[in-house]
Amino acid sequence: MPKLSDPRITKGRAVGSLLRLYRNDKGFVQELEQIRDPYLDLIIACALAFFDSARKSQLSPKEFFHVVIEHAKNVQQCDSFFSEVSVYITQLQPYFDALSKLAYRWKLRAPWATPMLVIYDMYDVLIIKGLVPEEVDVVLEEFDSLYPWASPLPALEIKIPAWAIVLEGRKRVLAAIRIKLRQYEKQIKATGLMEYPSSLQKHAKWWFEHFIHGKKYDDIAEEEIHTPDGALISYARNVGEAVRRFSRLISIDNKDLRRTS
Repeated sequence: MPKLSDPRITKGRAVGSLLRLYRNDKGFVQELEQIRDPYLDLIIACALAFFDSARKSQLSPKEFFHVVIEHAKNVQQCDSFFSEVSVYITQLQPYFDALSKLAYRWKLRAPWATPMLVIYDMYDVLIIKGLVPEEVDVVLEEFDSLYPWASPLPALEIKIPAWAIVLEGRKRVLAAIRIKLRQYEKQIKATGLMEYPSSLQKHAKWWFEHFIHGKKYDDIAEEEIHTPDGALISYARNVGEAVRRFSRLISIDNKDLRRTS
């Protein structure tokens, strides 16, 4: 069965894929650095204070993630939990305002744009300082403690008696596990979860090339035909439909992208 995903997680991954393209674009990075450099010391101090608040909170990753999501809805909103951060938030308000204008100019016209740009800046600081790894290998048993949303089903538990391995062998045991996993996957899908779009990163690239670099759907389609996995992309309308779907996924109105002010 193809990989499944919660719609909220799929949207988050779509936003992440798109922002990686922005952060690799020389023009965008140049403008971002011009905005960020005057406030760099404050950004570093704010990121470190935020990390310290997380460390002292003794909240689980799931609980802290929920707090972060609520806080990110409004970068100006600080409660007692972020008391150490609030002093920096006030001083960084001109930076947030400049980020909002940058996002609008670069067609990132969605409520998540400025908060996500801020979070990426903070995360970069923590990586550079060696406080968080760039990639985390999460133990399977810990996934339920990471996301702030309820799990679609209780955890699947599989018990393997030692005698089963001794008498039946590893191959027979793995076959039984695969059957149970397939049944569990079907039960998860029955809760309403959708299949994860395998072409998500490609669609993010098409969106970026069309709206930021001004490429026409025909040009993008022609480029895809010549890629090893792009033989089926033969019509510009396929690209156009994928771009429109991606806009809906990340909550950006294509009509709004045509506005210049």
